[in-house]
Amino acid sequence: MIFDAEWLQTIIYGTGFTMKSKITQPLRALIDKIVGEKSRTSPEQRQQGLDLSLAVMALVAAADQSIDESEVARVQETYVAHGGGLVDSATVRKAFNIVISDQEVTWRQLSAAKHLSSELREDIFLAALSVATADSDIHEDESALLTRIGKALGLSQDRIDELSGGKL
Repeated sequence: MIFDAEWLQTIIYGTGFTMKSKITQPLRALIDKIVGEKSRTSPEQRQQGLDLSLAVMALVAAADQSIDESEVARVQETYVAHGGGLVDSATVRKAFNIVISDQEVTWRQLSAAKHLSSELREDIFLAALSVATADSDIHEDESALLTRIGKALGLSQDRIDELSGGKL
């Protein structure tokens, strides 16, 4: 007998069938993965995370006061990979110009992001890391900036090191 995701979902979520929470919670997480539910994060928080990811990626790209095509392409790819829609290069450059004119806006947004789930905050950090590695090297100024971003997101130094693979 082959068990499909729908059958398994019916067994766990269906009426009249109960198990102890200790057993059902891991099974529910597994079912969510099988069925394709990414997260229990609200759509509003997910959008906040995406918006902040774009701002943070622009902040990292702005570390050297210029943005090249590889950085624009990496921002676009990373934004889509993190669940956002296609972002055109003009939007990326506009975000970059906003960050260049007033970086404090992004830092204030980062400080306010601590209410987001740890998953979203780590996604934001990973988006920044992705842009920093667009030219395959993490420069000293980018390394310091990434550490500052991670701290502003409420990540521990150990977690920052883990996420960056010790590259900072």
